[in-house]
Amino acid sequence: MNWQAILLSVFGSICAQLLNLAELSKTPKSRRPDFKDYAYWLPFIIYPVISAVIAYAYFDSKADVNKMLAIQIGASSPLIIKSLANAVPNEITSISGKRKI
Repeated sequence: MNWQAILLSVFGSICAQLLNLAELSKTPKSRRPDFKDYAYWLPFIIYPVISAVIAYAYFDSKADVNKMLAIQIGASSPLIIKSLANAVPNEITSISGKRKI
């Protein structure tokens, strides 16, 4: 197991979340989320875990690790999984007609 790649991937995921947090400083206070709500901080835990699992799967068999690639995988993997989950269609069109999922 390549711990360096996994930790760099987690670091990349946390950096992406911190960038989102920094962007909130530009929004008016009335439109900012409630930071006391646990649901707001949940992605700071879930996204690094997702990144660690994907980094483990990607770098498990590779001896040589590109550090920048590990950080990029960590930053992008939760976003890719989120976009894949949102791409699931609500309706399936078949020859006999439409059917809701």
